[in-house]
Parts: sequence; C-alpha cells; structure tokens
Amino acid sequence: MQDRRMPDETKSVKRTARFAAALGAAALLLLPAGQSLGEGTPAPTLTRTITLTPQTSAMTAVDLSYKFYGGGFHVHSLDTQAVITPQSYEIASQVQTEGIADTFFNGHMESQARGVMTPQGPRLLSYSQDYEGTFGERSVYMSRTKGGGYDVTAVPEDGVHAQGGLSDRVLEKTVDPLSASIFTALNKGGAPCRQVIPVFDGRRVFNLRFEPDGEDILEPSVEEAYAGPALRCKISYEAVAGYSQKWKIDEAKNPLKPFTVWIARFPYEGKEKGAGETLYVPVRLLIETRYINATAHLSRVVIDGMERVAAQHTP
Repeated sequence: MQDRRMPDETKSVKRTARFAAALGAAALLLLPAGQSLGEGTPAPTLTRTITLTPQTSAMTAVDLSYKFYGGGFHVHSLDTQAVITPQSYEIASQVQTEGIADTFFNGHMESQARGVMTPQGPRLLSYSQDYEGTFGERSVYMSRTKGGGYDVTAVPEDGVHAQGGLSDRVLEKTVDPLSASIFTALNKGGAPCRQVIPVFDGRRVFNLRFEPDGEDILEPSVEEAYAGPALRCKISYEAVAGYSQKWKIDEAKNPLKPFTVWIARFPYEGKEKGAGETLYVPVRLLIETRYINATAHLSRVVIDGMERVAAQHTP
C-alpha cells in the first residue's frame, strides 16, 4: 500500500463527508456526497465476462432502483444491475444527484464489482469506482491478490488506507461497498438480519453488523416507494482497520448511531422447472445523524425481466 493522505477540508465538507460515510456504511451509497452517473448513461454490459454453460445459464438478472431523501429533499437516485450465477456474480451501479444536492454537490459516479460464489458467501475478485463532480475526479480500483488481500490503485493518491492494520488476513473475507449493498441477495444461505458483512472500500475495513429488530408492514411514505411486509434490522458500523487516530477520536466524541434497514422477500421462478427461488432485498433505509436524517426507498425491482414490485403511489 502506498502512503496516501487526505487533504484538509472545511467544516461543511467534513460534515457532508461524515453524513455520506453513514450512507455508505449502510451499504447502499458507495462514495462520499454527490456521486452519480449522468442521466442517460447506459448501464455496462454485465455478461461480457460470463461464459454461458449449462451451469452458468442458470443466471439471475436483478435490477434495483432506489431514491434517497435528506432533510425531506430528494438528493440521490441509485440504480443497480446484477447478474448472479451459481458460480459468479457481476454488479454495476450508477448514482445520480437530484434536486438541491445536484445544485450544491453535483457529480456522477459509476461502480462495478465482479466475484465468485463460495459456500461461505460471495468472494470479491475486482472492484472499480469512478467519480467526477464538485469534489473533483476520484477513482478507486482494487483486485484480489494470491495472498487474499488486494492491489489498490487510487486517483488522487490519498486516503487513510495508508494507516496500519490492513493485512491480507484482515482483508481476506471482505467485500466491496457495491457487493455489500446487495449482500442479502448474493448470500442466499444467510439469515438477512443475522449477519456481519466485512467491507473494504480501498481505504478502510469496517463491519456492518445486522441484528433483528422485528417486522413491519410498510406503507409508502413517498411516491414510488415499496409497500408490503418487511424484516426490520439494526445495522451497527464497526471500524476494523485503516482509520487515523484523529478519526477514532472524532468517532469516540460523536459515534455513529445504528441504522435501520427493512429487507423484503421477493419470490421468483427458478431457472429449473418447478424450482422456486427467493431474493432478500433492502427496501427502506433510515439513517439518523447529528446533522441530518436520511431515508432511502426501493422504487423498483426487476428479476429476470419481470417487475416483482410495482411502484406504490401516495394518494
């Protein structure tokens, strides 16, 4: 790992970055404030690296759309496309700033991840992330090494991953933020609200610890929001490695509160005749910070070309 340091920032940017870090920690947003893919940009071709065989032809294609609200304003739209087979997965994501966020923190971002499926869950092979906007041009690329860690390239060459503790042993079981965002769909063998997701974003390692918190019947509080039954989970953000001493002191003074995520079950027809499958997908997210409260709502989910939940509109 190269020595890369973050430049000093103003208080307002620090607050925005902390709020965005909370979103990222919740595994639904992928970079600090204001990242998006420009409207009309086509999604990457996900199947280009998957060879169709009798085994991989049992692929599942998933398309998810989310809308993020902060302080009552629509600030981001997130679209994620994934192709999942019994052996592998590929994901692409685009985030678009909206409304007031587009005015003050305009930018665009796209991410891609590729990995293999193992008995222990998804294992990341490579991840890329590109952002251009108010905060300049930023990119991260990481690929798995033979030792179980990652080769990381970042532009600009800054970031706190120069801090100690990022050994191959620590990185071995981690996934990227994009894989973490749909981990419940990828990790079919795990209980949605009883899991720990170790995440590496190219700079830090942190755990997302899910714990059950009940069940709800969700009503649409905004237009185009999911309505129906959902599991309610609490998510705790646990710093593991790559954090500066200053970050640790700031976190001790003002710890991030646990987030709340609602996860719904989406049955669909399996590829084999008579085979029923289920995907567990996050449908709502609530984040409460000292600066602002934020929510994210699933507005659309398509599995194998079939829309599994219609947008629900408020009266």
